Amino acid sequence: MRFGTYFFFQAAPGFTHEDVIHNELEQMEWSEELGFDEVWLTEHHFIEYGLAVDPATLAAAAAARTRRVRIGLAAAILPFHHPIRLAEQLALADIISRGRLDVGVGRGNRPVEFAGYKVPQTESRERFDETIDILGRLWTEPSVTYDGKFYKLDNVRVIPKPFQQPTPPMYQVCVSKDGIESAALRGWPMLNSVLYGSIDQHVQSRDIYVATLQKAGRSQADIEALLAQWGVSRHIYVADSDEEAFEFAKPYEMWYQDSFRRFVIPERIEDAHPTLQPAFRGMAERLSKVTWEDLRAETLAFGTPDTVARHIERMREIGVGQVLCWMNFGGLPQAKIRRSMELFAREVMPRFRS
Repeated sequence: MRFGTYFFFQAAPGFTHEDVIHNELEQMEWSEELGFDEVWLTEHHFIEYGLAVDPATLAAAAAARTRRVRIGLAAAILPFHHPIRLAEQLALADIISRGRLDVGVGRGNRPVEFAGYKVPQTESRERFDETIDILGRLWTEPSVTYDGKFYKLDNVRVIPKPFQQPTPPMYQVCVSKDGIESAALRGWPMLNSVLYGSIDQHVQSRDIYVATLQKAGRSQADIEALLAQWGVSRHIYVADSDEEAFEFAKPYEMWYQDSFRRFVIPERIEDAHPTLQPAFRGMAERLSKVTWEDLRAETLAFGTPDTVARHIERMREIGVGQVLCWMNFGGLPQAKIRRSMELFAREVMPRFRS
């Protein structure tokens, strides 16, 4: 298995924005020092849930501070980016990192972000597909002319090209059946998260993904190679005892859960597009039932190295190839994050290295 650290730049109470950004950049350096394989970055806007507003800039910053770890995006939200600009930015970040960039992409699902950018959320799939088409061509063709619904290009030449040829490795965030199927048809690994519920919720995602690959004629070797890159993010906190881990981390986890609910559900669901309202109401109902006891029982990989390793073992059993270790959430103190990362790197990761 491979292990990366995952960074949201959460602006919890008591931290300035400068503190948040520089603390997490320092944690990226620790990730390389401690032997993690990758640092993963995300993108969010307009709320303290995450200050990771520009994944390309953060990727370049991570590249400048490290030499070995790969740098992954989980993910760039394509409806908020002009494809020409994004192609240039990511090619540059790939060059700065000397070919260490992995590009995960997503459609986005946060209402406040679509509202802020004045992009109709109902257009997210079409915008995503069009941007993907353009990105691939800009990276691999001398110049591109394109006549789409949202973008029109007239003999555009993007230079420099990415360091990795023909393109950096691509991943796709998958939160729905059609997303899983489209990732499989493109031959891209999935990216998923465990935010509530158990890891077993992704068994169905794996099965849909594998079935789609098989229908597309992929060989068993191809399928195994793609599953080896399947990445799942999860909150992880390692301490000297299970009780210490849960007792100390609880307020930070609960701040995260509250910020997540406020971010993912519109303040007034009735103001959302009618086609989106059922999904928002369903999400609101599910999240209203999440309790600390539920999180502790099945969602959170908190505890001693032995306890956390049991959670990782279950991830391996269902086929997860990469764990995106979300070790800084809700404003955890820097010293506690460092200790948790050290324990994980020293006492958990070696059990899963081939």
